[in-house]
Amino acid sequence: MSGGIPVWERLRAPDRRPLDVAPVEQRWVERLTVVDGDLPDHQGATAFDAWRDAHGVTLRAARLDGVRVVPLLIHAIDLETHGSDGRLEALLGQERAVAAPGELERLACACRGVTADAVYRAIGSGWSTVDQLKRATRVAFGECQGRRCVPWLAARLELDPADARARLAPRPPLVPVPVAVLAAYAEGSSPED
Repeated sequence: MSGGIPVWERLRAPDRRPLDVAPVEQRWVERLTVVDGDLPDHQGATAFDAWRDAHGVTLRAARLDGVRVVPLLIHAIDLETHGSDGRLEALLGQERAVAAPGELERLACACRGVTADAVYRAIGSGWSTVDQLKRATRVAFGECQGRRCVPWLAARLELDPADARARLAPRPPLVPVPVAVLAAYAEGSSPED
């Protein structure tokens, strides 16, 4: 975790002020290393989207310094991850369980305020996969995007974390991203380009 800040909080100004967004910087590297969602070789920028292309991997990230944010578009031949919860790898089509350790006690989803009791009622109504429970209860729709509650749900359903029914399909952005940062990419930097 970057300086003790959860990944879902890394692209916010410390005092919640609006961000000053710089133009997108493009970079080409041979090898890109991602550690717990951050890019140590790129001043600790946080990754939030990635896709495979003809030359390797393209990754969107942003580096925050106070209220100034620099969006990055990084093209890499090879990607190496450490301390990942599996979301980045799943976005890139690798089979890997998306999980994080932890047990919630009274709330199944602290971000959305969904109680464990509500989840147990949904399970009792016949919902049997993490994705079904997400849709039935609003669990995993919060800021952490399921990092805290999905492993808890899978355990309640007695599903192995490697079982596809025990995880959600990650979708970009991997972390909450301010709209101003996404707007910086609007000019021709989509996966289709």
